[in-house]
Amino acid sequence: MKLRFLAVLALVATPLLASSTLFTNYEAVRQGLLKGSLKDAQTSAKSLAAEATKAKNADVAKAADAVAKSADLDKAREAFGPLSDELIKLRNASQGERPAVAYCPMVKKSWLQSKSDKIGNPYDAAMKECGMFKKD
Repeated sequence: MKLRFLAVLALVATPLLASSTLFTNYEAVRQGLLKGSLKDAQTSAKSLAAEATKAKNADVAKAADAVAKSADLDKAREAFGPLSDELIKLRNASQGERPAVAYCPMVKKSWLQSKSDKIGNPYDAAMKECGMFKKD
């Protein structure tokens, strides 16, 4: 009985741990965009794509790969939208401590970040502080 409980616990915990790793890598991509560093965003997106592949999440891997292969910062920011949408789906399906969903009404896009941080809009360098946290 105890062994069966541990097996079930391992199955339930695995997606949450994988999601946590994905969220951590996603945040590194967002930080690269905030800094205006295409190289940082691409490198972090490549790592995120690899982690998503390991976690068997093809949608996140594909979206992260699009950011990693972006030709310039504008294209990377554009590709970050679909990546954010995929991570928001993952976030909404997970339980426990999760990043908050932020939204910029000017660019009409959402992203994830810690609610304890000041808004950091990754979509437009001129509007880094534009946005608000959505209610859960």
